[in-house]
Amino acid sequence: MAWFFFALTTAFSIVLVVYNLLVRGRYFHFSFLAAAIFVVFVTPQMPGIINSRFIGEDAVVKTLFFSILCLAMCVIGWGWGMRGQSIRDLRFSESRLLAGAAVLSLSGAYFFYQFDHLPDEERLRGILTGAAVSYLFFAKLLAYGFAIAVLCYARRPSYLALSIILFDTMFYLERIVIAGRRGDAAEFCLIIGLAYWFQRRWAVPRYAVVASLMFAVIAMIGAGQYRDATFNNGTTNWSAVLDIDLKENWNQLIAQGGAEMTNAVTAINNIDEHKGFDYGIEHWNSIVFAFVPAQLVGTPFKKSLAIPVPSVFQLGYETSVGSTSTGMTDAFASFWYFGCVKFLIIAWIMGWIYAAAMRGNTAMQLVYMMSVVPSMLTITHFTNEIVIAWIHLAAFMFPALYFARVPSPPDPANSRVPYDDETQDILDRPGIDRDHGLAGG
Repeated sequence: MAWFFFALTTAFSIVLVVYNLLVRGRYFHFSFLAAAIFVVFVTPQMPGIINSRFIGEDAVVKTLFFSILCLAMCVIGWGWGMRGQSIRDLRFSESRLLAGAAVLSLSGAYFFYQFDHLPDEERLRGILTGAAVSYLFFAKLLAYGFAIAVLCYARRPSYLALSIILFDTMFYLERIVIAGRRGDAAEFCLIIGLAYWFQRRWAVPRYAVVASLMFAVIAMIGAGQYRDATFNNGTTNWSAVLDIDLKENWNQLIAQGGAEMTNAVTAINNIDEHKGFDYGIEHWNSIVFAFVPAQLVGTPFKKSLAIPVPSVFQLGYETSVGSTSTGMTDAFASFWYFGCVKFLIIAWIMGWIYAAAMRGNTAMQLVYMMSVVPSMLTITHFTNEIVIAWIHLAAFMFPALYFARVPSPPDPANSRVPYDDETQDILDRPGIDRDHGLAGG
């Protein structure tokens, strides 16, 4: 039975990937990204887990069945969101947008600089705490500046936008090439791809998308050793990078299974047996963890804000350092099999944002550009990743957009027009005007 559900999960994921590749630009949809994560992250980890004599078949079946439900909710929710009504659009001054982008980029760069100059024992540890977490929290501002500059440049090239892009790219390349951060690599590429898709309808070639999926698999099986060679030990050893045996890593993954899905199978089975649910309280706890600074309020007070919830693992189970238990686990931990509704809601909101972005709403274009990576992390990490990202956006990028706004006449008719792939050219509206700047649609 476990192999049947594995085959069903694999087939469902691949069908969704192929279906979205058939239409130009549809691979920017969250439903495609979710299916792609299943193909490159979830399914490769399962054969070794199914063959393991330490994990029961029932536990595997429960996890795979629930995973299929979650992926189906991603597809259904996306479709509902794409048919939603748009919000009132705003018009922005390009010069103010770029000024805001410059401030955000410089601020983020400062905190990246501070992080890079922390002692190695703080900067290179597996789980970051203290000042390292604080610096990276504010370093995220650089990504907002980069997204704004790329969006402006995609619509109308300028030296100022290009200067900001090149400045930010240096920091991205350090995070990607030296630190081996897969999320930063995906964010960098998706920001550029989405900017040109939203502003000019230039789509990434399908072969490049397929190649990126293959690269994602390589990154998954080799990232740990790559970071050890280039970052974690405080020095960069490129010869060690060349010594990484990807074939051996792949064979080991297939034979033994992956840590993340092992965690998920173990946790979901434990939750199902003991019926210890958190009913969504863990979302509050993760927000407290992300946004309440222990350095300012003290660790005891911060801990007092958290609400106790049942552990998802049985007593004595230890996860490997750096591994996650996946978003499927936390969804199941909240509402049993009904927890798949979390992915329905996430996909619905993402579809609604994307539909508004495709109508020319500049603010929603930026929000979607900064939401795609956190939306994928809702599957690989925790469903609250997207909520935390949106709160951070509201706190730091929205003030820059508010500063850049200029008065614009209401357009109630357009807000009632649904977006779909077939009518996208009819609904496109000009995004920039030299006198008024970037305009929403």
